[in-house]
Amino acid sequence: MQKKSILSKLARRIRQLRKINKMTQEQLAEKADLHFTYIGEIERTEKNPTITSLEKIAKAFNISLPELVSFPDERPGVGSNVDTLKKALKLLNFAKELGKTEIEKK
Repeated sequence: MQKKSILSKLARRIRQLRKINKMTQEQLAEKADLHFTYIGEIERTEKNPTITSLEKIAKAFNISLPELVSFPDERPGVGSNVDTLKKALKLLNFAKELGKTEIEKK
C-alpha cells in the first residue's frame, strides 16, 4: 500500500510541475531524454521510475532531485501549488501590465 501511495504522490508532483511549466508529456520526455510513453506511465502510476529517470526529469524542470520528490502540498498550511502559482502568475502579469501603463503615462 505504501508503494502505491508514494507513486501516486510522485505522479501528481510530476504532472503538477509539467503543467506549471506548460509542457506536454512529449516536451518533458524530450527535455529529459526519456520516451513520452514512459512519462505517461509514470503519471498514471503504471511505472516505478528509476532514480536515474527521476534525476533526468528534475533536470528537465531545472530543479534538484530533492525538490522533485518533495511533496509541498503535504506540509501544514500549504494549499495546492498549482492554484497558488496560477494566482501568483496572474498577479505578476497584472503588475507587469500596470507598470507598462504607468511608463506610457510618463
